[in-house]
Amino acid sequence: MTAPLNNYNVAAKEKRPDIIKIAKTFNGIPDCEDYEKMISGMLYDPFIPVLQKARYKARGLAAKFNNLDANTVPYEKVAEIQFGHLKNLLGRVGENTFIEPPFLPDYGCNVSIGKDTFINWNMTILDTSIVVIGDRVMIGTNVSIISAGHETSVLSRRKMVEFGHPVFIGDDCWIGSNVVILPGVTIGEGCTIGAGSIVTKDIPPFSVAYGNPCRVQKTIPSAEEEENDPNNPYRNLTRG
Repeated sequence: MTAPLNNYNVAAKEKRPDIIKIAKTFNGIPDCEDYEKMISGMLYDPFIPVLQKARYKARGLAAKFNNLDANTVPYEKVAEIQFGHLKNLLGRVGENTFIEPPFLPDYGCNVSIGKDTFINWNMTILDTSIVVIGDRVMIGTNVSIISAGHETSVLSRRKMVEFGHPVFIGDDCWIGSNVVILPGVTIGEGCTIGAGSIVTKDIPPFSVAYGNPCRVQKTIPSAEEEENDPNNPYRNLTRG
């Protein structure tokens, strides 16, 4: 995780070395001055050629992933082939992660997903800044992660400038269907975000939160605390 900005609704005034350092570990980024401004939350022009080409490349890679023909590919090969496409599309992806198509990223290269994560249909990620999703995360249908933002100034929008703030989702989270996660949000590990929520602010680890705007309703024990509880009904379960 990284230190948050004080105000996610406005552009940053300077680059963020912490975010740039993370991004440089990703595959396929369009590394340049404007890219560093973009992922840092500074105002930038999204229509410069290097960024347009990066988005165009992502469209092609996403099309390969989304249009896999289930009538011609054996079931036993689907996960392997899709994972290969994900490795080309995303900045980083861990083993045993599976995404049900269609999956709609903007750049793709600004997205990092950990291992053993499952994402259901119709995930949209506007990865203007980096989006980091942890291990063993479960994400429901029609979820949108939006790192892109605009100033409220009408003139700024006429000038076609925008900004983006990073989004972080910790390990072992469950994000319900139709959730929208807005720029600059960090969701701590072990959280459950209820269906239909709009997440506008950080959610502390091991929280159950829901609503519009999303608010913490209760906290829960960690997996380690559950394992140490002899009365926990899940501690002796094994996968078949």
